[in-house]
Amino acid sequence: MNPIYLNKISVNGLNIDEIIDFDEVYFKNTDILELKKIKVKGSIKKNYEQDYELFLNVSGTMKLPDARTLKPLDYPFELEIEEKIVETNDNIQEYFEKKKNILDIMGILWENIVLEVPISKTTGNLEELKGDGWELISEKTEITDPRLSPLEKLLDREKE
Repeated sequence: MNPIYLNKISVNGLNIDEIIDFDEVYFKNTDILELKKIKVKGSIKKNYEQDYELFLNVSGTMKLPDARTLKPLDYPFELEIEEKIVETNDNIQEYFEKKKNILDIMGILWENIVLEVPISKTTGNLEELKGDGWELISEKTEITDPRLSPLEKLLDREKE
C-alpha cells in the first residue's frame, strides 16, 4: 500500500482506493493460506481535535483450509472499518512513523481481517471424503456383511 503522508490528510479527507496483497509474514499463527488482491476503498480525515478518522470498506477473498479435507478453499469477505486514531494513544503509536510523517494502516487492516476468519469452513461436499483405506459412507448406503446373511433370512421369515 502506498504510504499515507500525514501532511496530506485534511479536514476534507484523503481518499483511498487501492488493491493490496498481504505477505506471508502476516499469516503466521492464523488459518489464512493466502490473502491477495484485497480491495480497500474509503477515506481518512483529520477532525477538529487533530485526530484521524478512518472509514474503509475492505473486500476480497482469503484462502483457508477446508475443515475436513484441508484442501484450500476460497472464502469471500467484506467488512467496514471505522476507527478513530489518536496520536497520543499508546496503542496507536505503532501506526505512526513520526520521522517520516507517515501513517501505516496495514496493521489496522490486518487486525480487522483476522476477525473475519471463520472458526471452520468446509465445502460441504461429502462425496470427496476418502482417504487411504477409508471413505465416508452415507446413510443411504447399505453394508451387507456376508457373515450376517443367515440372520437376514431369519428376519425375512419373521416379517411373513
